[in-house]
Amino acid sequence: MDTRYGQTGAPVAAAKRPLIDRYQVANLVLWVITYILISVRSLGMGTPLPKLIGLGLRRAIVCTAAFGVCILIKHLLLRTRSWPRGRRLALAASLSVAGGAFYTGLNQLVFYVLFPIGTEEPPHSHWEFAFDLAMNFSVLVWSFIVWCAVVFALSYDEEVREQSMRLVQAQALAAESQNQMLRYQINPHFLFNTLNALSSLILQKDFVRAERMVLSLSNFLRASLEKTPGDKITLADELTAQRQYLAIEQERFGDRLRLSEAAPADLRDALLPGLILQPLIENAVKYGVARTTRPVAVEITAQALNGRLRITVQDDAVPDIVKAPTTLGVGLANVRRRLEVLYGEAGALTCGPRPGGGFAATVELPLERR
Repeated sequence: MDTRYGQTGAPVAAAKRPLIDRYQVANLVLWVITYILISVRSLGMGTPLPKLIGLGLRRAIVCTAAFGVCILIKHLLLRTRSWPRGRRLALAASLSVAGGAFYTGLNQLVFYVLFPIGTEEPPHSHWEFAFDLAMNFSVLVWSFIVWCAVVFALSYDEEVREQSMRLVQAQALAAESQNQMLRYQINPHFLFNTLNALSSLILQKDFVRAERMVLSLSNFLRASLEKTPGDKITLADELTAQRQYLAIEQERFGDRLRLSEAAPADLRDALLPGLILQPLIENAVKYGVARTTRPVAVEITAQALNGRLRITVQDDAVPDIVKAPTTLGVGLANVRRRLEVLYGEAGALTCGPRPGGGFAATVELPLERR
């Protein structure tokens, strides 16, 4: 059989807060454009340069004040995110009208009361005055309407980003929890087999081998429990742990179990999930060594290929009992799920019988180094 499995993405680091406040940038751009449009609209032919400069400075004062009003509008709109949409739209409309009225009134105050230029005076007729205010208001209120729309758009974008980040974080936590659960499943399965073997040695009154097995078991468990289940370990550490495991199995099978390793020195610092190879080796022992009376070579090879780490566990057993497993056992299914949780489609498990006898299982994952 030949089965490939993928892995999920590893936990993603939380997004950093942007260095530039998008609201402030949008607010500044809005009033720079408004200032330019109003200046072009009110530009008269033959207006002396000193007067143009004076008008520009006064207009800058009004636009700066409007910039501050927009900051206040933004805070009010953002504080009411939980309101129903209709109420927020009504609030935005009211704030736009209030902003337009503020700009119109301040414009009249600055240009005709506080800093009048030359003979410029407000219209003498009440109708002319009202018409002037209405015209200014009808033009300037749109700047505040646009600003409310910008705040809504940026606010919605932030909410979408926050929801996406919360989803990613929730998926990462779920993946980590599942990885820990799958990692902890290894120990009961392994302990069951080991204690079975230990019981057999005791029944056979082979106390020397039983004592060696207990010491090997102690060393293996100490090494496995020293690591946090979610941590990745180096290939060197993983191979050391597997040697300790195989020392236990060699107490059961003696010379029938022969181990060989082929792992380049430059891959010893490659990272992989802790104990990911143990079910593969256990599978070779259970279905290879235990089912034949001949010596069986269990070989572990590691190689780097196109930025990926490939580790193969294979045996050359020809079982005396012809009964190959038809489905993945607990161990290989566990490897499959751990790879799926940690790497998504970036990793794979390939396994199946070898030509001429024996079985091979290959784990592929992105090559990472400590």
